Amino acid sequence: MHRRQFIAGLAAGCLPLGAAQGHVQGPAGGGSRLTLFSPAPEGAGWSVLARAIASSLREADIEPILVYEPHGAASGLRRFLRDYAGRGEALMVSGASLVVRALMARLSSSIDDLTPVARLTTEYLAVAVRPDQPYHSLAELLNAMAAAPSGIRFCGGNIGTMDHLLASMIARRARLGEFRYRPYLGGTGSIEATLRGSEMLVVAALSELQPHLALGQLRALAVSSPQRLPGSGVPTLIEQGLDIELSNWRGVFAVPRLAPAEARHLVALTDRIVAGTDWKATLFRYNWIGDYLPGAAFGAFVREETTRMRAVLNELGM
Repeated sequence: MHRRQFIAGLAAGCLPLGAAQGHVQGPAGGGSRLTLFSPAPEGAGWSVLARAIASSLREADIEPILVYEPHGAASGLRRFLRDYAGRGEALMVSGASLVVRALMARLSSSIDDLTPVARLTTEYLAVAVRPDQPYHSLAELLNAMAAAPSGIRFCGGNIGTMDHLLASMIARRARLGEFRYRPYLGGTGSIEATLRGSEMLVVAALSELQPHLALGQLRALAVSSPQRLPGSGVPTLIEQGLDIELSNWRGVFAVPRLAPAEARHLVALTDRIVAGTDWKATLFRYNWIGDYLPGAAFGAFVREETTRMRAVLNELGM
């Protein structure tokens, strides 16, 4: 996939939970309610994806309701399980960080209870610095961190996000004795803080960094993909001596114990979304990699990811 410039933000309002009772038209012409619940603040990555899904649903003649959880993944997961129990007209938009946060909060059984509907996108993360920094390779950065660990810190999303996990993995695999990381709620603000000079080293999705890389405002030192991505010359962590591959996938889940017919309906709905012209334009607009995996196959993938992330967290002592 050719890398395209990231265009930030779609306008959408945040409605309170009570507004989620609104009635919208279902895809087959029958009345149904559909809520897109994002366990993240309004400006975070999952919420951007929720708004993108909402746009594609409107192309399918469905008017969705958007609900956000400002307190983050663990709180959002609890709220979704509590407030939407038994409701087949609700989808939670989340991804890899939800698995990590659930494991850290000992909520992994809650992840297992969710009904997997579809994985929609996968993207990789990159480590970037301001161009006025003297580091032009990962080795130069790690050598400087080893020599003066208190002088350099990573920044990125909340503790337990993939940004934080990647920074922790780099520190562990590079055998850094000390590791400093500053979290930003929902990941929003870390890139901006680096651009204005408040931070010097940021971990974020490559799609979010790409416009700043193209303009020379940031310099990427490494990407977490298994090989270099098409259209991007950023070297991988693997080719620079750190055996790290980490993807940030995102998708949608439904509530536990959903009736099979309702689960099939939601999978059919995501089939329709990813086939639409609006979704294809969305992937282009946001520089996302479409990586569709519906239903039972997605469920098997989530179980594998949960096992893998548990092993990573154990290695990191988290």
